[in-house]
Amino acid sequence: MTQPPFFSVVIPLYNRAHLVADTIQSVRSQDWTDYEIIVVDDGSRDDPEPVIAAIGDARVRYIRQENAGGGAARNRGIEAAVGRYIAFLDSDDLFLPGKLSTMALALAGDDGSTVLYSRMKVDRGVDRYWIRPDRGIREDEDVGEYLFCANQFMQTSTMVVPTALAQRVLFDPALKKGQDLDFCVRLQAAGAHFRMIDRALTVWLDATEAGRTSYVRGYETSLDWLDRCGHMLTDRARRGYRATVLAYHMAPIRPVAAIRDLLLGWLRGGVPPRVIARQILRSYLPKPLYRTLVNGFVLRFGKADALSGAARP
Repeated sequence: MTQPPFFSVVIPLYNRAHLVADTIQSVRSQDWTDYEIIVVDDGSRDDPEPVIAAIGDARVRYIRQENAGGGAARNRGIEAAVGRYIAFLDSDDLFLPGKLSTMALALAGDDGSTVLYSRMKVDRGVDRYWIRPDRGIREDEDVGEYLFCANQFMQTSTMVVPTALAQRVLFDPALKKGQDLDFCVRLQAAGAHFRMIDRALTVWLDATEAGRTSYVRGYETSLDWLDRCGHMLTDRARRGYRATVLAYHMAPIRPVAAIRDLLLGWLRGGVPPRVIARQILRSYLPKPLYRTLVNGFVLRFGKADALSGAARP
């Protein structure tokens, strides 16, 4: 009987046939070769199957489903996975060299509760990149406070999760935004312990929000999530969520209420003043202007060669 692979790399795919070959190649170029790749096509209209078939690698499995959203596509991959650990990778992102071997080494001795993530290179399409998150989660730090009060980040394509744990928790397919945040909060509730690898191991394409299944206008979805899942957050984390997530979506519709949440996030949630200032700009400036300002900052202070060592030119 063939030994199950160490990693199952799960790639949800929707209308990115022109990018997914490079994404897959970034996995195939790894120095760690004990993996399978599961590409879940979420009802794409651009016919990615011939692109994937042309790769000609028996470790790549292609699954097609009717369009049901990113969460449902990831869940299909999670359920199909036979590896010990699931490494998530979005179809427009890239693994950097050494990603899988670094994660495998860090998982030595794991008891099945360790969730790893790493820093990443954020590619905003301006020939420079910046590194996120600013710092790793501290030992025994609440994941909600790390994400919402410290305003840090566990981007899905950086995460490695024990398969049994991922199959128990799954993504919420009903969510149209914040699926990664919800997944992390529920992983902690299921007993996960988070650890960051202090090295950029993934390239995250953040050049545009257009076409993202997770990009939805309005604040109702975020408020509904807080109503349903707020019991898993500390009081500080709830204040932080309202300041760093909900206020952004509320500002165009209820600007005064959003300012109140921003102030309470600072005063009672422990959200740093610099984060509050950034959230005010993000929430109240026109979106194209805010993106232009951020891109200008990255151009001036970011690092060159955003995709150095990755598959995509």
